[in-house]
Amino acid sequence: MERSKRWLLALLMLVLVPLEVACAYLAFETLGEVTSMLYFIAVVVNLLFILLAIRRPDAAAVGAFVLGLVIIPYQAVLGQRLIRVQAEAARIVSYAYEERLESGEFPADLAGYVFHDPGTESYIQNYSLSDEYRGFVLAYRVGTENTSHTYSPKDGWSYYPD
Repeated sequence: MERSKRWLLALLMLVLVPLEVACAYLAFETLGEVTSMLYFIAVVVNLLFILLAIRRPDAAAVGAFVLGLVIIPYQAVLGQRLIRVQAEAARIVSYAYEERLESGEFPADLAGYVFHDPGTESYIQNYSLSDEYRGFVLAYRVGTENTSHTYSPKDGWSYYPD
């Protein structure tokens, strides 16, 4: 019985740990550099569960499962949001360039822009004209306001993690 519990725990870890590592990498884009490092530290906690499995495989499995529940679902939601907001930001950039082709100038604001995905509107932090950045700057966030994904004609797409 103990042997089968350990095999099940090993299988659980083979599924959870790679997902948790992927979520830690994703956290860099969604929550920032510092939080991403905290996620990686949390993933290392799995080593304690592996050690615990020697004596208490049931407790180790519960611990690993709970850790997975803390990390994976939230980052899955943020990852899906990242995809949606990035797509909307790309549409906004296209809109800005199309407006410049039609009028000779980038739009002063997004008042004329119709959001394809209205659920992403609250994640667009800023759109403003800027001579310094050769036209405009668009900034958006995903998980926290301290992280900014940006686009400008001068720098293209960029990211500031914290």
